[in-house]
Amino acid sequence: MNKIIKAFKKAPKNTKDIEAAQKELHNLKRILDGAGFSDFVRYLRSPWRIMWVNFWAGVFRGLGILIGMTVVVALLVWFLTKLVDFPLIGEYFEQMLDAIKIYAPTNGIR
Repeated sequence: MNKIIKAFKKAPKNTKDIEAAQKELHNLKRILDGAGFSDFVRYLRSPWRIMWVNFWAGVFRGLGILIGMTVVVALLVWFLTKLVDFPLIGEYFEQMLDAIKIYAPTNGIR
């Protein structure tokens, strides 16, 4: 990018088109520098860095799913224990809780 700008500076400025193109190149360079384009290109040229970043993204995505599902299931079980006291539907929820209590010890869940 800098080589192009230097080439335009060395070129004779006898037309307005060259000056307009030079201004556009300066604007483009300013925009790309502000957006971190050079860092992005450096990132894309390093396959090991891409693999490393994606590995850690996957690890943390998996941890997020694990923690999120644990919270959701715990809230669901807690909510079911509150519904056992309702008439009519309480029997169905009590059967579901009994199934969970039977399933949990067989899988090492306390």
